[in-house]
Amino acid sequence: MTEIFGMPGPLHGRDGDALPELTFPDMPKLELENLLENLTRLANDVLTAQGRLRALLRANAAVASDLSLPMVLRHIVGSARELVGARYAALGVIGRDGSLDQFVHVGMATETVEQVGQLPQGKGILGLLITQPKPIRLSDLGAHPASAGFPPDHPPMGSFLGVPIRVRGQVFGNLYLTESERGEFSYEDEQLVTSLAATAGVAIENARLYAESEQRRQWLATSTEVTQKLFTGGRELPLDVVLRSAIHGAGADAAVLAMSTSETGAEIRATVGVHTEQRPGQPIDMDNTLAGRVIRSGKPVLVGDYSLDAGGRDDLSAEVGSAIGVPLLAGDRVLGAMTVARLAGRVAFTESDMEQLADFANHAGVALELHRARLDREALKVMEDHDRIAADLHDHVIQELFATGMGLEGMMHGLTGAQQARVAGYVDGLDATIRRIRTTIFQLSHDQRSLTSLQQRLLDVVDQETPALGFSAHIDFSGPLDLAVPDELAEDVVAVVREGLSNVARHAEASAAQLQVSILGRILTVLVIDNGLGIHGTRRSSGLANLGRRAEARGGELTVGLGPAGGTELRWTVRLDPHDQDAG
Repeated sequence: MTEIFGMPGPLHGRDGDALPELTFPDMPKLELENLLENLTRLANDVLTAQGRLRALLRANAAVASDLSLPMVLRHIVGSARELVGARYAALGVIGRDGSLDQFVHVGMATETVEQVGQLPQGKGILGLLITQPKPIRLSDLGAHPASAGFPPDHPPMGSFLGVPIRVRGQVFGNLYLTESERGEFSYEDEQLVTSLAATAGVAIENARLYAESEQRRQWLATSTEVTQKLFTGGRELPLDVVLRSAIHGAGADAAVLAMSTSETGAEIRATVGVHTEQRPGQPIDMDNTLAGRVIRSGKPVLVGDYSLDAGGRDDLSAEVGSAIGVPLLAGDRVLGAMTVARLAGRVAFTESDMEQLADFANHAGVALELHRARLDREALKVMEDHDRIAADLHDHVIQELFATGMGLEGMMHGLTGAQQARVAGYVDGLDATIRRIRTTIFQLSHDQRSLTSLQQRLLDVVDQETPALGFSAHIDFSGPLDLAVPDELAEDVVAVVREGLSNVARHAEASAAQLQVSILGRILTVLVIDNGLGIHGTRRSSGLANLGRRAEARGGELTVGLGPAGGTELRWTVRLDPHDQDAG
């Protein structure tokens, strides 16, 4: 104390006596130090909490910064990983069947992902989160009874934190975080990730709504475009226009259109896209195909995995993953079914996709009906012109030709033998011309648009095969095909023409083809001639073998050889009444 005041030695009172030394007890000093330490620790905790809250705010802002669902999912996973200091993070989207439909992950090197191979399918702890959607926090992932272990080459993972993400009360998926940088995840980590998951649910819902609005806008534009194409006309077939638009609108890989042929049957009319091995005219099983079930029920059907569907594979390829079938309607009448598909491995279709495709199919069905009505009106005008031309040919041209022939025959009495033979040749030529004109009158007078018209069915086949050929085949008809050919034989003729043109498209590498269908006497002949590579080898396809059996069953034959100018000539000949041969 004396040194404090600058005086040496001990302090003395007025009487000269020395004063006692002053001291402070240790207890208050320790309490003060402890208080300061607690305040410092609490201040650090507050600063840490503020830092984590700011990190949560940044994570929420990052999650809500995009409207693209794939980008939103990436933001969620990356933000969750940074928020709690995890080495690995992932988000598993739960599919319609309860397994993981998508798996978005960060933190694992590309080489490691390739070595591991297949992504998780929702088993073990991941499956536990699916069946029991509530937060799970573990210090050792492998020690839990539900753990299913890791595949070979998978990096080790100890600490684990899993939190469900809900959208409108339903579990959309789960957040998975492993390998905390602090050894294990804390309760605060769980609270932060749970809060982030709530924000993620809102962001996912917003992204979904935005995607649906954009998809509806695209479907509306697609429907408008289909209507314009159908009414303005073009080289592409109407059914192909509808299917290509459906593929574009649904983001699909393939589309098939099947049309009803009777109350109990249907056939494929058009196919567009990859892995569509089916061809127009192929019948489908009404009970064991997706299209058949849609036509029977008149209701849309969504299939998450076509390979596991019990409906069969007659209308779609085995490479298909997810598929949608919707009815093609005209009022209350089911015209057929439109099926779109995505290849296996792609994201499955949703209920929203099915609803929008069904709306498009309804619009397309009306557009096709209006298109057909317009064609019918145009055909009616053409028929009226045909009737007028046929009447003129019959009332004027034939009568004048007949009168000319009669005049020439009357002149023959005064001519020499050579002159009579020459005039007789002219008369025979006039008779042949009159017969050809009468055939033309029949063709002009007959309803070419009739549903039972063989000629119209053959013209439709040529139209259907034109895209595969790359050109339109030239077609000639001769004789009363629509009157003399019975329905069951007409089916064979259509099959022959379809198979012949299909072979040209697949094998001939031709630039032109000619189709001739004629009746001479009681013999019907179908000729398919191309200018392609010609016949190579002796192997016959199963399709040609079937055509041969059809011909033999009707007392005819099938021959395939070189055409008159190279290429290939398919000749299919049958008797209109096969019993005539037996009677003879």
